[in-house]
Amino acid sequence: MIVEGQVHGGLVQGIGQALMENCEYDDQGQLITGSFNDYCLPRADDVPNFVVGTNEGAPCTHNPLGVKGCGEAGTIGAGAAVTNAVLDALGTRGIHDIDMPATSHKVWQALQQSNG
Repeated sequence: MIVEGQVHGGLVQGIGQALMENCEYDDQGQLITGSFNDYCLPRADDVPNFVVGTNEGAPCTHNPLGVKGCGEAGTIGAGAAVTNAVLDALGTRGIHDIDMPATSHKVWQALQQSNG
């Protein structure tokens, strides 16, 4: 249960980074997304359901307990996978690049500017 929870949290963090989390600053360099009222974090209803599989039969050989890290695995892959999915969808409209986070507003703007 702990491993699954860590992987779920990592996946949600990667999805949030790809689609919504962004630090924004004003012209004077003041952070304007410094509270959770202004900084968008994913909630449970913002992400799909997923099932995590584990392989408990392969302990780590580099420490005496045989334990491994697990939460970062979801974080690392999720951002790239989600951003690639967005670009695959937008590619039919001639859009081949978008900066993370690919917010709904950024996607809408890219679609308005596309010639496809």
